[in-house]
Amino acid sequence: MIIKRSWIYILFVITLTTYSIPVKAQLLKNSYFRIYRAEFILGTVTQLRFNPDFTYSMNIIEIDCSLCDHNELTKSIDKSGKWFQKKDTIILENNNKLLILGNTIIRPLYVIGINTDTLNEKQEKITNKMIGSKFSDFHLIYDTYPNGIARVIVDRYRMRRNEYEIEFDSNGSIKELRYFWDKKQRKNIK
Repeated sequence: MIIKRSWIYILFVITLTTYSIPVKAQLLKNSYFRIYRAEFILGTVTQLRFNPDFTYSMNIIEIDCSLCDHNELTKSIDKSGKWFQKKDTIILENNNKLLILGNTIIRPLYVIGINTDTLNEKQEKITNKMIGSKFSDFHLIYDTYPNGIARVIVDRYRMRRNEYEIEFDSNGSIKELRYFWDKKQRKNIK
């Protein structure tokens, strides 16, 4: 009887200590927050930020579509809310899913900015092809150390030729600076 009570007590203590420790999501690992960018979603450049308090925000930072209604695009794409991670999938609070393809790439498993509730069969095939394409992939552009100092800043994947990557030490000093032109690394910026 005493042994049974002690096991119950041990399990109770383990449960309390396990759930009382603040747990960071696997996506963030040892980062304070991360920002990802998709180069072309409905004619926009879109950023996605994940915070350690399990909140996210998706915002348009640039609209490249001159004939589009900018207000309507902003309403359909700009979102914020809660997120959680289950293995290699990020699930947003509206049950939309993002697939983690690697440390630096996230692919949406839904079409961003389009209401898919009223699609016919032909439109559904088109949206499924859009989901499988690389155009809506989010690439890591800003990663931080646990104290909030920038770890990596990447200005690539924006359909432009001038690109760079900056890597920082944990004290904030520049560790490495790399320039790219037309997807090839260069010694100097062109």
